[in-house]
Amino acid sequence: MVDNAKNLSHIAINVDATVPEENILAFCTNVRSEDAGIRFTYLSYDNQFPGDGTQKLENFIDSVSDDTDSLFIITDSQAAADLASDFHVACAAYGSSVRNLLYSIECIECMTLDRVTKMWQRFHKIPWTITETERLIIREQTEDDIDAIYDIYSDEEAAKYTEDLYADRRDEAEYLRKYIDNQYRFYEFGIWALTLKDSGMLIGRAGISLREGYVLPEIGYIIGKEYRDQGFAKEAVRAVMEYGAEEFGFSSYMAFTKEKNVPSVRLLESLGFRKRGYDLIMGENHAMYTFDQTAI
Repeated sequence: MVDNAKNLSHIAINVDATVPEENILAFCTNVRSEDAGIRFTYLSYDNQFPGDGTQKLENFIDSVSDDTDSLFIITDSQAAADLASDFHVACAAYGSSVRNLLYSIECIECMTLDRVTKMWQRFHKIPWTITETERLIIREQTEDDIDAIYDIYSDEEAAKYTEDLYADRRDEAEYLRKYIDNQYRFYEFGIWALTLKDSGMLIGRAGISLREGYVLPEIGYIIGKEYRDQGFAKEAVRAVMEYGAEEFGFSSYMAFTKEKNVPSVRLLESLGFRKRGYDLIMGENHAMYTFDQTAI
């Protein structure tokens, strides 16, 4: 795994010479407008001689072998993609003819630095920063969060209203590992970690999930005991909802809570949620609340 302090600093574009150069230049301009320090290497090749393109790429990777963790390759060549995999270099397909890569780019001139960086991070298993608030950084969870998560859920008050973690931390770590590999990778949303900007401490979780049998995306959240009644839950949930609207077009949400959980009810109502009825969740009766941005 790459060092989390490492940054994407070099993008190599290995495509057939028939790919319009203006598209490549537009992409480079987009990226450099966000970070002028990003380096680019353009390795075009003639598709009649695919071996030549692969050799160019191999020579190039050898030339930057001391810093391949900071490299991201975009290619329309399956042979080049396989080569990048052999060298464990982050790579995305340009077009639909390349298989077995995490990501495929159809419109290179539409790509932003943020999107490319997230592809690079996913390859190296670096958690994405989802969004920030005045006091919080909301990011993807990691296996290193397990101890902090258990501390949060050890509170008796929280245990009344939340689903239990596995009794064995190794089982929870395995569940989280699969969640990261599947939920984050395929949906790009889920339950995220809430960390303090000033210390990096994990103080809770919040995010968006899809519950089987329901149409609306569901909002979920929990805040550690020491950080309740300080506005963190409202700050986090509002940011999560705004992110869902901007990135995925979600205009409506649902949330479930037990009515005895008065702070949760107050939070939902303060955010514009309204009670719509009741349903059984994990065998217990919960109030169902919904939010519709279009109705505001």
